[in-house]
Amino acid sequence: MSINVVYIDDEESLCQIFEEYLHSNEINITIFTDEEPAIEYCNKTKPDMIFIDYRLKKQTGVDVAKAITCTSKKILITGELDVAMDMCFDDKIEKPYRLANIKSYIIENN
Repeated sequence: MSINVVYIDDEESLCQIFEEYLHSNEINITIFTDEEPAIEYCNKTKPDMIFIDYRLKKQTGVDVAKAITCTSKKILITGELDVAMDMCFDDKIEKPYRLANIKSYIIENN
């Protein structure tokens, strides 16, 4: 059975790279560049893991994580050193990250 993962980032190229590298028989990935459709999708489908970038188009990743009410594991992704870990996140990954490490993280933490 596949691990259902959502990746939310306002940079479309990063979303595409994330999807191309991680999508496999083990990982089913859905990407979003806009917050509202991502929030709606996550609350409806309840994915296993949600990776949320801190800087998005209209909101911060913290705002998005708080709007996602399902109990999915939420991971903050940020390149900003001064962003504190918020209670709505289960973990934090700092940019730059290696996609191989993200893949291992998904498999090990599901």
